[in-house]
This record gives sequence, C-alpha cells and structure tokens, in this order.
Amino acid sequence: MPDACAGEGQGTGSQNAGPLAGPPKRRSAYHFIRQAACPMCGADLSRCTMHGLRLNRSQDLNPRRKPGIAVSILRCRICGLLFPDPVPVPDQLEDHYGMPPETYWQGAMLDPEPGTFRREIEAAKRLLPGCQTIRALDIGMGVGKAARVMRAAGFDVWGMEPSRPFFERAISFLGDDPARFQHAAPETARFPEQWFDFVTFGAVLEQLHDPDAALVRALRWLRPGGIVHAEVPNATYLVARLLNLWFRLVGTTFVSNVSPMHPPFHITEFTERSFRLHGARRGHALVHSWIDVGRDPNLPAILAPLLGAVMARTGIGMQMTVFLRKEGAG
Repeated sequence: MPDACAGEGQGTGSQNAGPLAGPPKRRSAYHFIRQAACPMCGADLSRCTMHGLRLNRSQDLNPRRKPGIAVSILRCRICGLLFPDPVPVPDQLEDHYGMPPETYWQGAMLDPEPGTFRREIEAAKRLLPGCQTIRALDIGMGVGKAARVMRAAGFDVWGMEPSRPFFERAISFLGDDPARFQHAAPETARFPEQWFDFVTFGAVLEQLHDPDAALVRALRWLRPGGIVHAEVPNATYLVARLLNLWFRLVGTTFVSNVSPMHPPFHITEFTERSFRLHGARRGHALVHSWIDVGRDPNLPAILAPLLGAVMARTGIGMQMTVFLRKEGAG
C-alpha cells in the first residue's frame, strides 16, 4: 500500500495573462472523432440536444459573415456538459500549442502573479490534513507557474507538459529532471500508480478531447483518499448565454461556447453535475468547488462591473474550480 501522504525529502492553475493571440500561422489539419456518448456522465447521445454551431475562428457578433467550417455543439440533458460532435483533433499537437508562450497569450508574464494558485493550495491542505509534504502532479503545467508556487509552499512537485515550447520554458525555471518533469501528454506520461496525494489539471481538462480518459488516468496515479483539482469553463457562463441569445436574434444557430479549432482551443464546458455523475461512474466524489467571475478580454469594459456583480451573486461566472476525492481510505 502507498503511504498516506508523500514522505519527507523527496528529491496551469489558470493564469489569465491577457487577451488571446490570433490563430497559429500554420493552418491546422484535423481528423474528426464521433462521440459515442456524453464524455462525462456517459449518457447516450439520444439524451443530448443540439446546442448550436461553432466556427473554426473567432465569430465576432455576426458569424454569418465569417468564412470557415463549423462543428455541432451538443448539450447533455443529463449533466449539462457542452461538447462538440464530432470532436476535431489536430493531426499534430504543435498545430495548437507549438508556439512560444508569449504568442499563445499576448503579454504573458513568465513569473507567477501575486496570489497565483494560493487559494487552490490552501484548499488542498485543508482537504489533505496530516500530510507533512503533499506529493503533487501538475498535468499540463504550461510554463510552470502553478508548479513553482506549489514548490514554494512545500509541495513535492512533479509534472508533465505536451507542448515542447511550454515544457522547455517550464524546466528552465523548475530544473531538468526527466523522471520528475516529463515532456508528455496524459496518454503517454509514466508515473507510479497510487503515488500522488494531489493531481492538478489547472486550466487543462477543457482542452483534452477525452476528459473521461484523462480523469481515469489521473485517478490511477492518485492514492486512495487523494484529491484531483481542475479549473474548467463553466457551461452556464452568463456572457456566453447572452451572446447566444444575440446570435439567435440575428437569425443564426451559432453559439459562443467552446472553441475547438481556434485559441484557446477549448473543447468542453462543464457543470458541477457533470463531475458528480462522472464520479459515480469512475470512483470519486466532488468535495469542494467554487465559481469565479473570471476576466473575459472580450467583455466591453462598460458592462464588466454590472455583469460581474450579477455573476458573483448568481454563480454563473466564467470559471469553475472543483476538487474531487478518490474513493478509498487515505
């Protein structure tokens, strides 16, 4: 049996850095995978409804005037998940993320901003009482901001990152340790099973074409009683709902949800219920969560205070943070 928590001496939360850059210069090539069921709760597609169409580029306020191709976005009536069918998967990951971090996020700061990942660290410590050293795995660690903050807080930090430019920037800060920090995706990374106390996806899960498989793999690496953390887009986000209403008023079936073929390459939007029902299938429980208003660079500044206040009161902000406990004794 693994230790209850990591021993002594073991030798992307989300950072909203600024408005998104334009699409990569290299045109992406995709293959498309049909969905067999809701990716989170497993409901049959007959229990999902057509939510709308999403272009492979920024849609602005009149998508009909934008050339491009579109995919169908479905909404699961059982858990509320929003996802494309079919799922566009880039033939090469570099088509999406093979760019300097400063290009993906305009004005990106390489050093953690004050307060980065602090709330998540405090929640992890509360949910893992008795751990003198929390052994943490950062899946999709980006340039290593959350990993650096966790290390400074005393965590024993490990991680993976599939993008070569992001990975190289991360290890320039964290140190080149191939066993500890791997240039790999969740499907190809190799870590001991039932070994970590805390696994974080940061702002990653929404960018994976199979979130169910990614969570299942994370649970294999997590010890019983350990915690998975994820920050994801909220499927009930108020601004997206208002934009969708506008698209209907101008006579289109387009929606603003997700962006599977342009930055930030979000494939899925989640609800708390999607995590609860996924846990019933895969052996975890939602034990803590919150919803943040977030910083939407596309929101007009004049509307931000009013809409922000509404979202803060009603819990329909942009970002959802969840903590999932793996079943079994700690």
